[in-house]
Amino acid sequence: MERIIDRTTWKRNAHDQLFARLAVPFYSLTWRLDVTEAVRFAKSRGISFYTTMVWVTMRAVNSIEAFRYELRDEDVYLLDHRNPSYTYPWEDELFGICGVAWKDDESPVAFAQRCKEAEATNASPIPSAAADEAGHDVYLSSLPWIDYTHIVQEFPLDNTDSTPRIMWGRFETDTQGRKTLSYTVQVNHRLIDGVHFKQLFEALNGAIRSLEEI
Repeated sequence: MERIIDRTTWKRNAHDQLFARLAVPFYSLTWRLDVTEAVRFAKSRGISFYTTMVWVTMRAVNSIEAFRYELRDEDVYLLDHRNPSYTYPWEDELFGICGVAWKDDESPVAFAQRCKEAEATNASPIPSAAADEAGHDVYLSSLPWIDYTHIVQEFPLDNTDSTPRIMWGRFETDTQGRKTLSYTVQVNHRLIDGVHFKQLFEALNGAIRSLEEI
C-alpha cells in the first residue's frame, strides 16, 4: 500500500524544494553500533549474524515515516513499508543481490529461513532494472572483513533517488566484551534530515534490545 502526499500541506515541502536545487542532495553518516545482543541472538538461534542485522535494520527503517517517503518525478509517496534488497556471497568472488518482501510481524528466525530459500532459488546474481525500480527497497550490504571508519556508497546522478543505502563492517569486541561495528546510512536530504538519523539510531537500538524478548 502507498499514498500520494499532498504537497500543499506537507510540512517539509519547502525543505524538499531547497535540496531539489542540488544535483547531488545525498549525504551519509557513520556511527558505532552496539550489536552485542544481535551476535548473541544469532549464535543462540543458529542463524547468520548478517541476516539478523538485515532484520534489525528493516524493522527500524520501517518504523520511521521519513524513511518510507519515495520521490517519483514531481510527486512524493508514502510507502506502507520498504523491502530489503541485500548482497550475499555468489561464486568466483562475486556477490549476488537478493530481494525479499518484508513482513512486519515476522520473527528473525522465520525471516532468515525465507532469505535462505530466496538465495537458493535466485537464478541471477543481479536483478533486472525493472525489478530494481519496482521494489521500494532499502539497499543493504556489509564489509565483514574490515572494521572501516569511512565509506562512500554508489548512487545514481538522479536527485529523485529515494532508496536508503545501508552498510556495516566487521564487529570488534572491546575489553568489556561489548561488540560494536561501523554502521553507515546514506540518504537523500530532500526527504531525510538529521533528526531522522536520531530516530533511526534509537529504533536500531530498540530493535536489537527486542531480540532479548524473542
